[in-house]
Amino acid sequence: MELPESISWHWLRYDLSCEPRWRSWLSEDEHRRLAGFRRVQRRRAFLLGRAAARQLLAERLGVTPERVPLVARPDEPPQVPGTGLFVSIAHADEVALAAVAPHPIGADLERIRPRPPELYRYVLHPDEYSLLRHFGDDPGRAVIWCWAFKEAVLKGLGVGLRCSPRRLRLALETATCGRVLLEDGTSWQVWASERDGYVRALAWPENR
Repeated sequence: MELPESISWHWLRYDLSCEPRWRSWLSEDEHRRLAGFRRVQRRRAFLLGRAAARQLLAERLGVTPERVPLVARPDEPPQVPGTGLFVSIAHADEVALAAVAPHPIGADLERIRPRPPELYRYVLHPDEYSLLRHFGDDPGRAVIWCWAFKEAVLKGLGVGLRCSPRRLRLALETATCGRVLLEDGTSWQVWASERDGYVRALAWPENR
């Protein structure tokens, strides 16, 4: 499966020398939110995610990053009112991923590292355990990929972890792509790749 031409994405790693430029792109509301984070890591993650999204949207809209009408309200998916575009932001450690499309889009970024062995029970329905065969002899890695697929869909839906991943049904064509069936009968396509020890996953409605 190849990504539709309608989807563009941007991967960004934290660089201290770029921080002043990234800060100059933020809106007043984003500056207030940034100042409200106590932990340095949380501030960097927020700044990095907004920088990745603004840079990507600027290319799509033909404006400078600080002119992008990105609305970032707490506990809500970011929006770009008046543009017809949807955006999703994900970050892990000091890396961020942003995705943009003219239809709903979800992005997730997961570091490949040891996870609690019981995580698969939270991520996968028993009917989905057979999916682990796509990943050979590394079930821990498999669960991270499956988690990324489902989390991307939940972010695209705007519900995040308020919905249990087990309520989504994942059907993989290969280890890197497939579809997710929702309880209402609709489905989303999912695609992922690996880079520098991270899984980058994107999701979009199948009948967009």
